Order: sequence, then C-alpha cells, then structure tokens
Amino acid sequence: MSWQPDPQAIEQLKHIFRGTLSTNNEERRLANDALTQARENHEFENYLLTLLVYDTTTRADVRAAAGMNLKNSIMKNKDGQGIDRSYLMSNVMNGLRSSDALVRNITGNVITSLFSIYGLDHWSSALSDLLQLAQQGNLGADNGSGEDFKTQEAAMSALAKICEDSFYELSREANNGGERPLDYLMNEFLKLMDSPSIKVKAFAVHCINQFILLNTQSFLVILDHYLNKIFTLAQETDADKSSLGEELKKNICTSFLWILETRPDKMVPHLDGVIHYCTHLMQTVDQDEAVALEACEFMLALATNPEFSRAFTTEKLKTILPLLLTKMVYSEEEIMSIELSDDRDDTNMADKDEDIKPTNAKTKDARTANGSERRDNIGGGGSNNEANSDSNKGNDLNGFGNSKKSVNGNDANADDDSNDDEEEEYDDDDDEEIGQWTLRKCAAATLDVLSENLAQEVLLVALPILQERIVSEHWPVREAAILAFGAMSLSFTKFASDKLPQLVPFLVDRLQDQQPRVRQITCWTLSRYALWVSQEAHEGGEYANYFQPTFQSIVGCVLDSKKVVQEAACSALASFIEESDSSLIVFYLEPLLEQFAKCFQMYQRKNLIILYDCVQTFVEKMGYENLSYDPKYTSTLLPPLLQRWELLDDDDNALWPLLECMASVAATLKELFAPYAVPVYDRALRILSNCILMDQNCQTDPSIDIPEKDFMVTSLDLIDGLVQGFEYQSIDLIQRDLSSSNDLLNLLLACFEDYNSDVRQSAFALLGDLAIYVIDVLKPYLHLIFLSIGKEITNRSSETFPVYNNAIWALGEMVIRLSEQETKPYLENFINLLVPILNSQDTESTVLENCAVTLGRIGLIGSEVIAPRLVEFILPWSKNFVHLDDNEEKQTGLQGMIKSISLNPDNGFGGLNTQQGRKRLAKFLEVLANYQDANSELQTLFLSLITNFKSLIGDDAWNNELLKFVDPSLRQALTF
Repeated sequence: MSWQPDPQAIEQLKHIFRGTLSTNNEERRLANDALTQARENHEFENYLLTLLVYDTTTRADVRAAAGMNLKNSIMKNKDGQGIDRSYLMSNVMNGLRSSDALVRNITGNVITSLFSIYGLDHWSSALSDLLQLAQQGNLGADNGSGEDFKTQEAAMSALAKICEDSFYELSREANNGGERPLDYLMNEFLKLMDSPSIKVKAFAVHCINQFILLNTQSFLVILDHYLNKIFTLAQETDADKSSLGEELKKNICTSFLWILETRPDKMVPHLDGVIHYCTHLMQTVDQDEAVALEACEFMLALATNPEFSRAFTTEKLKTILPLLLTKMVYSEEEIMSIELSDDRDDTNMADKDEDIKPTNAKTKDARTANGSERRDNIGGGGSNNEANSDSNKGNDLNGFGNSKKSVNGNDANADDDSNDDEEEEYDDDDDEEIGQWTLRKCAAATLDVLSENLAQEVLLVALPILQERIVSEHWPVREAAILAFGAMSLSFTKFASDKLPQLVPFLVDRLQDQQPRVRQITCWTLSRYALWVSQEAHEGGEYANYFQPTFQSIVGCVLDSKKVVQEAACSALASFIEESDSSLIVFYLEPLLEQFAKCFQMYQRKNLIILYDCVQTFVEKMGYENLSYDPKYTSTLLPPLLQRWELLDDDDNALWPLLECMASVAATLKELFAPYAVPVYDRALRILSNCILMDQNCQTDPSIDIPEKDFMVTSLDLIDGLVQGFEYQSIDLIQRDLSSSNDLLNLLLACFEDYNSDVRQSAFALLGDLAIYVIDVLKPYLHLIFLSIGKEITNRSSETFPVYNNAIWALGEMVIRLSEQETKPYLENFINLLVPILNSQDTESTVLENCAVTLGRIGLIGSEVIAPRLVEFILPWSKNFVHLDDNEEKQTGLQGMIKSISLNPDNGFGGLNTQQGRKRLAKFLEVLANYQDANSELQTLFLSLITNFKSLIGDDAWNNELLKFVDPSLRQALTF
C-alpha cells in the first residue's frame, strides 16, 4: 500500500515552517527547535515532499521552505540508512507540474539531488519520466491550463542539471554493456530542439553541450544532424532579443566552441558562417554581454589554433579587429564600479580581509639537471596573488589574469597542464567588481593571439585605429588602446619596431595620467616592452638612452597614491629587473633599496605580496657580489623585512610570501645574513614542527583544524635558502638541534611521507642541498632516506613528476658523496627504478636529464653494478645527456658512465660488431664530442676511451662504418 501522510502532522509541519519564516526572533527560535525535533521522525522526508508537491492551498514560501529542507535532508543523509525513499522517487516528478515557479524550481533541485545519489542504477525511471514531462507539457498539472510550457521547461531544467553533474555516468554502458543511456538521450534532445518553447530548445542544446568534450560515440553519430539543427536555430532566433533567446544563442556559441575543440574537421566547411554569426552577436549594440562573451570565446579558440589562421582573411580582420578593440573598452557599468572603487583606493586605507585573495606558496618548477639552474624553490616565481588583471608582470599576456612567472622569465607552470583553459590564463582580477572573466578580457586575449599568429596583417588593420584612440580624451578609450599596445607587443617588437621609439616615450608620459587606471595599464604595457628597452641600452643601440627615463618612471610609480597603480608598477619593475642585464640595474642599486624601504612603510597587506616578489627578483639579479659591496646595502634591505617578520604571527598566511622572500635573501646574502640566521632558522623549524604535529593530531581529533600545508612548504624553502647561503657552514645551524626529537632530519623524514606533493617537493629539494653541503648529518638516517626516495620514485605519476624529479636529483647528490659501503645495498634497487624511467616515452625532459645524471653518478661508486645493465639504457642515456650544460653534475655523471663502460666496452653497447651496437656507441661518442669545457682530467679520459674503441673496432670500421652514425657537426672531434 502506498504511504499516506497524517493530516494532523502536515498541519503541524506547516505551522512550524510558518514560524521559521517569521520576523519575530522568539517565534523563529521556537519553530527551529520544533523543526529539529521533527527531523527525528523517520518519515520526515515524505512529509516534506507532500507539503512541497501536493499542498496547493499552502503559501508558496512555506512549500519552498519544506522543499529546501527536503533537499538538505537528502544531501545530509546520502547513504539513506534507515530511510525509505521510494515514496519520494515515485511522487517527486509531480512537483514539476505546479503552477508556482518557486515550487517547480525547488522540485527540480530535489530531483537532481536524488539522482546525484541514486543514479541510473537505483532510479532508472528518472530520465524517462523527465523526458516524458518535457515532451507532454502541462497535461495534468495542478493549474489544469495545458496552455503553456512551464512543466516542459521545469523538467528540462532538471535534466540540464543532471547532465551537468552526471555526464560521465550517463555516457557509460548500462546493463552489462551494449546499452548507453546517452544514445537514447541524444535522440530525445534532438527532438526537443524542435519544441515550440525557446527555453526548452535552449535547455536541449545545453544538455547536448555537456557531452561534446567527451567526444563520445553517442554524440559523434548525431553530430552532422546536430550541426544542421543548430545552424537552423541560429537563423531562427537571430532577431529574438528576449532573455530566453539570448540563452539559446549563448548555448549555440558554446556548441560551436566545443565542437571546434573536439572535431575541428566538422567545423571547417562552416567556418565562414560561424565567424559571421559570432561577429554579428558581438556587434549587436543591445546584445546580452554573456552572449557576446561566448561568441568571443569561439573567436579566441579559433585564433589560438594556427591551422585556422587562413580563416581570418584581411577582409574579416577589418571587421573583427575594430570590434575587439571596442570590446576592450570598459563598459559603462564597469566604469561606474571602477570609479567607486578608485575613490576608496587610497594607499593609506588598510586592506580589508575580503580584498586579499587567498595566497599560496609559489608554484615551483622541478629542479633541472643543470646544476647552475636550481629548482625554482627558493628564488621563486611571480606571486600567486598577482597584480590586478590588467597590471600583472610577465612577458606572456597575463595582463588579463593570473601570471605565474618564474624569475628566469619562464612560465612557472610550463611543465603543468594548467594552461588548457584560456580563462585560467586571464581570470584573476583582484578587484571584486571586475573579478570575473569578461568580454573585455576575452577580446584582449583574442587580439593577443591574433597579433602573434598574423602579426603583419593585424598591425596593418589595428595600428591606425590605435594611433587615434590612444590620444582620446575619453579615458576608457585611451586605457583600452594602451592595453591593446601591450597585447600586441610581440608583433610590434618583431614587425613594427620602428614605432617603438615614439610609443615608449608616449607611454612613459602616460604614467603621469590623471586617471589611475590609465597609469595602471601603462605600467603593464611598458613591462611588455621591457626586453626591447633593456636590450637597446645593454647593446648600445640607437635608443639606449630610453632605459633611464623609462626605468626611473616605473620606479617612481611604485609610490603612487593609488594601490592599483602601486601593484602594477611593482610588477612592472620586477619585469624590468628580470629582463635587464645586471650592469644596468646595479647603477640603481642604492636608490632601489631606498625605494623598497619606503614601499614597506607605505604598502598595505595585498601589495606587500607583490613587493616581496619584486625584492626577491632584485636580490637574485644583483647577487652576492653587488649586495656585499657596501654594508649599507644590507642595512637598508633587511630591516623592513625583519620588521614584517616580527609583526606576523606563526599562523598568519601573510608569512608565506615573506618566507619565500627571506629564503631568497638568505641564499643570496650568504654570511651577510649571519646575524639573523639563528632566530630565522629556529622560527622556520618551529613553524614546520608545529604544522607536522597539528597534522598528526587532527587525524585523531576532529576539533583540530588541518594545518595549511603552505606553512610547511615555505618553512622548508627558507631552511633550504639558509643552507644554500651558508653552504658548508650551515652545519653550525643544523647541529644545534640534532639531539631533539624535533630536529631537522626527523621533521624532514615526516615531510617525505606527507600526502601533499608540494611539501614533498620542497623536502627533497632541501635533502639535495643538505647532501651537497652537510652530508654527514644525513648518514644516521640513510636507510630511511633511501626508502623514502625509493617509495617516491615507485609511486610516481604524471602529477608528481616535480617531486620524484627532485628525489632523483637528491639521490644523485648523495651517492657521489657517500662511500661504496654506505650505498652498495641500495644501488641495484635504484637502478631497477631509474632504468624504466629513462626508457619511457612520456616523461618530462628534466626528469630524464636528472635520471641520466644520477645513473652516471651511480657508476662512480657502483660501476660493477651498472656495467652489466648498460645495453638497456645507454641509447636514451646518451640522447638525454648530450645537450646538458657543462658543469659539475654533467662531469661527475659522465665520469661514472665512462668508468662503467670501461668494465664492459663491448657488451655494454650490445656488440661492437653489430650495426645496433655501433649506433649506440655513436650516440655515446656524441656526448664526448659535444662536451665544450672538459678539464684536463676529462680530456685524458675521453682520449683513452676513444683510443680503446678505435683499437677494438679498427681504423677502417671506425672511419667508414661507425662515424656515419655520428652527427656530421661532431665527427671532426672524433677524427684523429
């Protein structure tokens, strides 16, 4: 028998909900207490559904409150233990028939919540019931009209949410294979695209969109039919300016975008029409901005793919480029918001907590095999809390979003797969009112890509427009033109450098513009030309005298009264320091230090993050030699940093960028940092210890908050900076606490086991530096350290490559400083782990290089273990070793490999009389021939080895058969 509610209980529940909605505090409190008690009833959800769906005489807000409580109850009790929800699943669809929009909407939320838990396996009728309602309209609805599409639309809304949340489940096979729910759904959605309701059509397209990126067969088989339908819809709805018509247009543009990304071949025949459609949507004056943004997204995706460059003919560019430049101008709504924001953007006003985005320790590159190029762990990249969207530093166009730049000018995310979404590249505006991905940002990003791929064509069309707009009296037009010059910097530098002698001084003048947003964007745009300005000066070019006024003007702007300009100027200053030769910057060393000191006094918390990064960049560029020249340099630099250090508590997130900055300063200043080393080291160790202890305790005590891992990362990095700075003398710091259970080594061992990859990455970086300078402190813990390294390499994944790369590098630093007796028990296992990595086809180059160096270094102490295995990896070893920079790492790695080869000169290459063996030897000989800076010891080794191989092979075979496999440019070095 079907469940039936108790009418008295229903009345009670209605009374409770009316009380929860009361404006009287006491009445509301009593009602909430009663509601808490009512939840104990195991039929509570059934009553809530009855009130939501069937009680048509009750106020809509009471029914809505019951519905929201029902949704919350379902999500809170996902396991459903002790709850029979068959009544819910059998009756909830009826709520979609309600004449009340609020009831329909909340019913849809309840349906999607139930489906997210039970899915097709336990609620197989859900999709068919929704589709049936979507197709039949309001028949049987409680208003009985049957004259509109409210039920259809409500059912489609629920279906759309289910498709969003459960697209993977819907695309999998059901009933032990063979059937895919999506096959059925796709055909039904195609039919619903013919609905008389615009809203149903929009939902149908939205549903299909959720599956395009999966590239599933269920979609591919209907793709041609679907394209025909959306082209028809695009034509039919062109004149529809209603909100529903706009939603449909937006969804159509999304379809075009995602089909372009997954099946571009299907878009090629229609590109002209789609470009015209998207351009038209962007041109329409009263067009909804969300629609124009989606249309612009398609243009951006099309421009990003070089294969489609031909689609942007000169005639099309004459329409598209002026449109993009217009859309880069702030809208009236944005201007009002900006002006309100700038009125309160005074440097003397403290930042509110909500003004400061959460910061993270910097994204770090894995340590490269090049010994002179350490992992970006201490030197740091750009702050993760970068400047306002239009003022970030960087030579990639991140003036519209999150710029993560390392100090050597490379993208700090270069080895990540984090650049797939253009929105992520440009979407990090710190101003709340313009913090989202906007049409302005998308237009700027599109201009950037077009100017890179079609530089000359874009310049021809855009330059005359920009020359007119950059002198506009209307500041938003002027600002957008300056932004465009920044976006097009690569094409200007390459194909219109004759314009730069006029442009750069003009931009310098604009740093005095009355409008702060113009000053802000000018800082960013000038940073895009920093390389040209600095090269002219360094190389003594015709415009060498541009550097001084440009650089000094940027330096002056860091003390602007507006915080948005400070932020942009500080980022631009860091870019100029990065791009310029140190000989140019050293002239300004003392004035810069004094300016930084003033900034520390002036900046609020948000801009201090940018300032730390700029100081880091400056310190690393200047280096020890310049900063140690005069004692007053350190006496100017350190006090402001140490003052901030003293002001911040151990649990303040603002410590993270400061710790990273201090790490770089300590590593650079070396003994000049000695007066501060002990308290800094002790505090870093304390923070690290406290975080590890909290992490352990929160596993058993839920009342203890999980610690922020960035405290551990930055503490490890700071200790690493001290070790790098004090080198062999760092033993004096470390030995002070070796008797404690919380000494550095025990904490380091705990960090090796941490689940957070950034923690382990920093820990293995520190391990490598400890091996270089204080190997003796590691010896009591060798077994545990080697186990941790082995575990990290064994459990490697594409996501953890920076971690196991550092582990491999640290291993290489250890083995060349330990005795054979200390390492022998572990060498064979490590070789078994490293050889498969070196032979892999999909591993990052830095990992392969570190792997090659470490295997070579193992040969120094374990050549008898390496020699029998040479044939397994000597070819990839040589390919990854040959182009490494000549340094100590390469030297020791090569010495170890030569020692191993000498034990097995023939079999190590698989037989020197075979063609394959000679190819392997040829690749190895290229390593020797390409070594540019070999010392006398290495040269003797090379000569001895080559002579030995010539005698084994014979002069004729050497000259006529072996050398033909050697790169022609290197043969001469092997002929004597």
